[in-house]
Amino acid sequence: MTLIVVVLIAVLGGLAGALQSQFLGVMEERVGTLASTFVTYAGGGLAVTILMVVFQGNRLSELRELPWWVFGAGLMGLVVVASLGVSVANLGLGAGLTLFTAATLILGALIEHFGWFGDGRSLDAMRVVGVALVIGGTWLVVRG
Repeated sequence: MTLIVVVLIAVLGGLAGALQSQFLGVMEERVGTLASTFVTYAGGGLAVTILMVVFQGNRLSELRELPWWVFGAGLMGLVVVASLGVSVANLGLGAGLTLFTAATLILGALIEHFGWFGDGRSLDAMRVVGVALVIGGTWLVVRG
């Protein structure tokens, strides 16, 4: 896959994430965390089931080859969806997404630095400055 395609996919994911977060915030206010999380996962589960049937993308038999800890992705997804719904409903879309993104970046940098789940990437001075700028920017967005 070319770099431009990967970048476009990442941008599309970010746009979808912003929209999903706003939708979750509205549902959170009206029906609560559990119902909004259920709607998200039921809709996503139905969509991926249809895609797997249409595109015959069923590689479920290969799941047994994966390390045990990757199966925490579903649980982490529940935490992501629920936390976005709560934070956006209470702080607004900008502040909620900014906190979420900052926390993601900080943990991502630590995971890469220590190589917790594979190859590492050193947390050099430039990356530390970048993380510090994100933390400062997060503070500015959330305090307002």
